Amino acid sequence: MNNVNPIFNIEKIELTDCLECETLPPFGQLPYLKSLTLSKMLKAKWLESKFNGNDKYHAFPLLELLHITKLKALEDWFEAGVAAEDGCLFHCLIQLRLHNCLKLKEFPSLPSKLPSFLLSSRP
Repeated sequence: MNNVNPIFNIEKIELTDCLECETLPPFGQLPYLKSLTLSKMLKAKWLESKFNGNDKYHAFPLLELLHITKLKALEDWFEAGVAAEDGCLFHCLIQLRLHNCLKLKEFPSLPSKLPSFLLSSRP
């Protein structure tokens, strides 16, 4: 699913129990996406640069809710340290929840006023 054109107008995505999934589609190219939940993707080590979009699009222009749960292998937001051009990836984010992402090393630049941020881990 490297082409997001068929789901261009989608506002909410929930992926769960994708146990063999190692990479993610370029969700950052979805201009109307407001809510993204990723759960139980045990082999995903990073959110690849293509996940965030490309030069034609401002990545995640309307994303408000981002929930990442049990991505136990997740180490980084981007493959090979790719960063957003202006330093902030999620401009409209109002809620970020990270649960049981024990290998995650760092966070991307987040909005300066993020109303809700929950970080939790359980073995």
